[in-house]
Amino acid sequence: MDPKYRITAGLIAMIGLAALGTQLGLRLARGMTFGAALWGMAGFFTIWTNLLMALTMLTIAVTGRRLPFGWMSMVTVSMIMVALVYHLLLAHLIFFTGLRWWVDQALHTILPALMLWFWLMETSRNPSREGQPLTWLVWPAAYAVYALTRGALTGRYPYPFLDPERLGLATVALNLGALLLAFAALAYALWFTGRRMPLRDQRASR
Repeated sequence: MDPKYRITAGLIAMIGLAALGTQLGLRLARGMTFGAALWGMAGFFTIWTNLLMALTMLTIAVTGRRLPFGWMSMVTVSMIMVALVYHLLLAHLIFFTGLRWWVDQALHTILPALMLWFWLMETSRNPSREGQPLTWLVWPAAYAVYALTRGALTGRYPYPFLDPERLGLATVALNLGALLLAFAALAYALWFTGRRMPLRDQRASR
């Protein structure tokens, strides 16, 4: 495998882990305990998805293997949705400055852009032999169940559009349906793009 593939993946992984570590450090600096800081971060799709992305890239960097098209596409779709939901629905709700602004931009803008670039440049293309794009919705669907369950137990929901106590169950259900449709549309867009791009040498991933 071309060493630049592993180096690029490693650099993206390090940026992701650095952003997540800095986010944790900022919470600790506000006087939170380590457990409370981790618990607070664990409520957000952004955190889980950036962690999944960073571990995926770290795996590539360490092993030198190309991961399956379906897995890379699922991670890429999820990262793109992190950026879209944040910038369309959430960015206007709170304003960060200084280091918090940079971390926020890294998690919601820079890393999603890097993941999409990596997918376009480096991901092995063989969508005809992978699972259907709807299977890539397992990650966001699992998070939705987790977030609603966590919110019901704690009374605190990570995102305003997921809060049934304020919006009502019907509105939250509509919001989730709209988000899953957006995920599905984006998943199919990547799947069709992959079908039309040249296949890479698959021997590196065996």
